[in-house]
Amino acid sequence: MRTLLLLNLTVALAWAQHGDAAAKPAQNPAIGNPVAIDAGRQLFAGGCGGCHGPDGSGGRGPNLREKVMWHSLDDSALYATIEKGIPGTEMPASRLPASQLWPLVAFVRSLSAPAAEMNVPGDARAGEAVFTSSGCANCHAIQGRGGKLGPDLSNAGATRSLPTLRESIVDPDANGAVGYRAVSVKLRNGQELSGVERNRSNYSLQLQDRTGGVHLIDMADVAELKASRTSPMPKDYAKRLSKPELENLLAFLAKQSLRPIVAEKK
Repeated sequence: MRTLLLLNLTVALAWAQHGDAAAKPAQNPAIGNPVAIDAGRQLFAGGCGGCHGPDGSGGRGPNLREKVMWHSLDDSALYATIEKGIPGTEMPASRLPASQLWPLVAFVRSLSAPAAEMNVPGDARAGEAVFTSSGCANCHAIQGRGGKLGPDLSNAGATRSLPTLRESIVDPDANGAVGYRAVSVKLRNGQELSGVERNRSNYSLQLQDRTGGVHLIDMADVAELKASRTSPMPKDYAKRLSKPELENLLAFLAKQSLRPIVAEKK
């Protein structure tokens, strides 16, 4: 299957490079437009999702949320790939008009584009208040302010897509909580520690506590170990936050970038 996906990727890149991409504009108003992206999402669900998964995470077709699958395609080349399909694969040509194809391109692009480059709806200033009041700052730090148990979010907007940011809030276990699992340890000397498991082998455990301190523990000294299969992130934000609060929080996180946000749209 992996070989087939790589073959499809190679064919897609070759087709895009030799297609009629130059006939399409390099930049289209739909790209980054929340209204167009939402329209594209509905089109995607009605057709593309059957192969690429309803959220673009893959199935019979490639995972479109991992930019490595098509990172070299600019907007026009991506348009051409969707419009013409990929000969020799299960990717068919589209029958949609340009007025619908561009929103579809905008949605696919949004699946992996840095959130900082998107025109994210919501009030970022209000989102900062949500970040503090909802408890996010207890575990996550931004520019040195906040907790240290969770990942630092100072560059979240530049390194994560908007769908990824949203998923990490409303469904923190969706990706299996890789590298971010809660663990508690009771040592043979009676000491108890809890936090997040950073690395573990048959011989040692690296545990990070809420203060950010990292403890290297010899497994021979462990009397009892409880490791969660899930993230310590609260699971009720989808219900706890209203739709406007979630949008505002996402707008705030999307602006967290350690480099200038060149593509930000007004």
